[in-house]
Amino acid sequence: MRMRLATLALVSLLGMAAPALADVGPGGSLQQAIAIARDFGVVGFQQVQYYDGKWEIEGRDPRGKTVNMDVDAMTGAVLKVDRY
Repeated sequence: MRMRLATLALVSLLGMAAPALADVGPGGSLQQAIAIARDFGVVGFQQVQYYDGKWEIEGRDPRGKTVNMDVDAMTGAVLKVDRY
């Protein structure tokens, strides 16, 4: 829980442009996970957390639909994308 809040706070405060956000999860960075989510159309982020080897991302697309996705922290592969 603490890591999730800290991660979300950093994303909010630094606007995803800060190179100081180095590797947070083993093998994959927060910046890489956010870039991958943006490639899938996520424009707003509600929650980003690292859990069990993957980044779990919840956000919104340009039409306001919720997007939940999982990104493998080691490979950057998108494991799941749900839109509703």
